[in-house]
Amino acid sequence: MSHSIDNLTDAKNALRSAESALQQALDLETKLVSEQQQRLAELAHEIRTPLNAVIGYAQMISEEVLGTIGNPAYKDHAKTIHHAGLHLMQVCDTLVGEFLEDDSLSESSFSEVDAGEIIGGVVNLFSWMAKERGITLEAEMDADFPKLRTDSTRLNQILINLVSNAIKYTPKGGKVGIHGRFDVENGAMILIVQDDGTGISEADLLKVRQPFERGSTASPHGDEGTGLGLSIAGRLVQELSGKLEISSEEGAGTMVVVTLPVFENRTVVKEPKSRFNPFS
Repeated sequence: MSHSIDNLTDAKNALRSAESALQQALDLETKLVSEQQQRLAELAHEIRTPLNAVIGYAQMISEEVLGTIGNPAYKDHAKTIHHAGLHLMQVCDTLVGEFLEDDSLSESSFSEVDAGEIIGGVVNLFSWMAKERGITLEAEMDADFPKLRTDSTRLNQILINLVSNAIKYTPKGGKVGIHGRFDVENGAMILIVQDDGTGISEADLLKVRQPFERGSTASPHGDEGTGLGLSIAGRLVQELSGKLEISSEEGAGTMVVVTLPVFENRTVVKEPKSRFNPFS
């Protein structure tokens, strides 16, 4: 009898020790998450100051404030720099806002968005890279494509990451296309980013959706990827109550399909703050 009581006491003590260790681990994780978010917010804040100068001077050049530019192509490049700078500023403001408000996304983040304008901006942003690499970059939208209620900054980020990936892995002479489709029956926007590049093996398809994971196929242009593009795009699509699907064949190209609700009957999806996510 005494032996059984001793065993029960030992078990209770072991359980208390395990609970204490678990609580310490959770406290440490919470602290690490907070520190990581603070560092990201501080980095975004520091980027904003020089970025303001980039945006301002790019606008001055594009508007020819100090005089006419000899080659009109430079004016277009300045507009592209200005557009890219404004997008980056929005991303920085979002990071700082998330840290201060502890609220990554709310219904107030949504507004009426012209997806065609965002797609056009992304095409302009990457046109120089595509031309430099001998890649055809084009976009087409359904004629009856409506405006949708979504978060424009996140939609822009999704497309930038997907198009950037496609260009990285499409060889010279290849093609990258962005297609916008409207699913009338389900009230959904379907965005397709498709390339005829190196493709992703079946074994790598699940892996490449995880942060810092890269496929085994190298970029034909020598790009060193971080393994973040698809992971970020997937997280943002989920936050917008959408779905991201990838189909690919090694050596035959990749197609990424993003489906997002057009109308307001959506659930705002947020990453739990207690889980470590370096991109939230």
